[in-house]
Amino acid sequence: MSPGSALRVRGMHAALVLLGYSLAACAARGHIATADEVARLKQASGLSASGRLTLTGPQGRFSTRVVFGVARPDSLRIEIPSGTGLRFLLVATRGKLRADLPQDDAMFAGPGTADVMKRLFGVDVEPKDLVGALLGSPPESLPVSWRFEGARPTQVTLQGSDGARLSLTFDDPEIEPPSDRAFSFGPPRSRSWTLSEMSDRLGLVR
Repeated sequence: MSPGSALRVRGMHAALVLLGYSLAACAARGHIATADEVARLKQASGLSASGRLTLTGPQGRFSTRVVFGVARPDSLRIEIPSGTGLRFLLVATRGKLRADLPQDDAMFAGPGTADVMKRLFGVDVEPKDLVGALLGSPPESLPVSWRFEGARPTQVTLQGSDGARLSLTFDDPEIEPPSDRAFSFGPPRSRSWTLSEMSDRLGLVR
């Protein structure tokens, strides 16, 4: 079983959901989270979902479907599907990070820092702080808001120190982490890229 198999079913679900989405923006689901809802989220050890990632920065707005999983204290997995499989994969755990473009058989490996995340996603937040934000316990310096529906989170929005904003919306999230296998880096790719090469090819920074 491959490292991504723990999320593969959710990845297939994300691809199917993508087919049914129109280009029109949808109104935010649910309501602003209450203190009790955020407190319950803080008790979770992890979260798994398909959904949408939206980046808003000085140069505009970008939105894409994603499949992701997180586990305390600092394990993060983000998949961006494409029509022919997996476009992008990011795994971060224990202070290390790897970004893969499977269709290019290319990877970047480096530290899991705010600077690396900013170069890839345009928001200067460490992977461990993003995990904390998704699970209701961000650092005090990180502005975060949550929306809930039916006792489950539907959206988390955070803002970096430079004003860039990242929002994740969830489709039927599971309030539990994926298996540990989802956070393994897997075998090396044939091409090893610099952070600048990976950022330019990925093209998410706004």
